[in-house]
Amino acid sequence: MKIIFLNVPGHGHVNPTLALVSELNRRGHHVIYYNNTEFEPQITKSGAEFRPYPDPQPTAAALAEKASSLPQVSVWVLGQSQRLLPWLLEELQQEHPDLIVFDSICLWGMQAAHLLELPSVASITTFVSEGVKGIINLRDGLALVGQALPALPALISQRRQLVHTYGPAVFPHSQIFPAISDTNIVYTSREFQPETDFIDDTFHFVGPSINTKTRETADFPWHLLQDGRPLIYLSLGTIYHNKAEFYRMAFKTFADHPGQFVLSAGRLTDIAALGPVPDNFIVRNFVPQLELLPRVDAFITHGGMNSVNEGLYYGVPLVVVPQQMEQTLNARQAAKVGAAIVVGDRPPYGRTQPHELRQALTQVLAESAYRQAAEAIGRSFRQAGGYQRAADLIEAVSAHSRIS
Repeated sequence: MKIIFLNVPGHGHVNPTLALVSELNRRGHHVIYYNNTEFEPQITKSGAEFRPYPDPQPTAAALAEKASSLPQVSVWVLGQSQRLLPWLLEELQQEHPDLIVFDSICLWGMQAAHLLELPSVASITTFVSEGVKGIINLRDGLALVGQALPALPALISQRRQLVHTYGPAVFPHSQIFPAISDTNIVYTSREFQPETDFIDDTFHFVGPSINTKTRETADFPWHLLQDGRPLIYLSLGTIYHNKAEFYRMAFKTFADHPGQFVLSAGRLTDIAALGPVPDNFIVRNFVPQLELLPRVDAFITHGGMNSVNEGLYYGVPLVVVPQQMEQTLNARQAAKVGAAIVVGDRPPYGRTQPHELRQALTQVLAESAYRQAAEAIGRSFRQAGGYQRAADLIEAVSAHSRIS
């Protein structure tokens, strides 16, 4: 079977697909994966045939620049769809794939599959937030409106242009995002997903796609980890890692803490510029997260969906300092199930005081209920079937389309 994957240039959207692609490759399927050339090494490592988007390629930097504003992300995606859709329609007509898999914000992938009537599967790496009630408060709503108003003219104009070129069928659903199909793979469990009437039997919750062999690794001084003390991991992910002031605040806040801390500071962070590193900190530009998490007692995180899922997969309680709206929703859901404490979740997001951060960490380490809740969610993740079940679903869609 020839499968074409279409994704956006974001680690949070690519990483969950790598184990799935590896599994499909192991089962003998030919996977062609389109993205920015920055992602070629890890995509090729998964067994897929990598192909770049045409120049000028959509970039991780451009997407990251918009990430703090959901309306601006929408403007960016619509603009990319206008540029990439004509190319993709021609590409797919030449390739004759058996199946398309597209990310839920990869609008051009959904549109091309729909317009060409090709069997397709949506890859959803976030919560299904459409129709969720009670997580966004008034303050969040006002901030979102403030972001949306300047973006509205561009949103309307770009949507009209796409409809003018391709007809109303280019937007087959009432919502633009998530971009969905008749089969939608969601990389979390039904138990962790917030309630919404939007979800129907086309949504399949497979849990996080965890396979350490498909993920980047790095040398790490494992011998420096000290038995008998709490081990705390701190990371702000791939987009929000350039927070030198936050790291310095963490140094000052936890220098006298009885725990040992591992800080993943981000590839572009100048560690020397952070100043003196306390004796109880190990600081690296990159940390093999999936290898470290099974060893830690708590995880201070920005609340990206990958980080939240991976922490909970290993039963690690969280302290979440969200940096934007989507991460705030992830954080509040983790807190709702009892596995996390959230700090800094008022717009502008990410601001927290040292005493708040220390108190939150003290609480998740001291109260076993947080770890028990995290472990319960982790069990629901493993029971969901992971990338093996996702591969089963993709094969079932292809088999059904051949019969039809």
